[in-house]
Amino acid sequence: MVTTTCEKIMGRDIEFNIDNLDELNFNRVVNFVNEQWIEVKKENFNVPDTQKIATLTVVKIAAELLKLRDLQESISNSYDKKVRDLIRQLDESGYTN
Repeated sequence: MVTTTCEKIMGRDIEFNIDNLDELNFNRVVNFVNEQWIEVKKENFNVPDTQKIATLTVVKIAAELLKLRDLQESISNSYDKKVRDLIRQLDESGYTN
C-alpha cells in the first residue's frame, strides 16, 4: 500500500508518495521550498510566469546544494590530509601501538 499526502508547494497542490519519508523531514522540506519560492517571487515581482518562478526557485536551491556539497568535499579533503599528515608524523616518530 502506498502512503500519499497532498501538500501545497509553490502555490500548487501536489500529491506525494511519502512511504520512504519521515513526516518531520518532509514538512521541513515543504516549508523550505515554499520559503525559497516566496523569496524568489519577491525578487522577481515583475515576472508573471509562475513556471519561470518555479524554475528560478529550483535553480536557487540547486545552487545552494552544490555549494554545500563543494564545502563538504573541501572539509572532507582537509580532514583526510590532516589524518595522512598525522599518520606520516607517527610513522616518522617510530610510534607503534
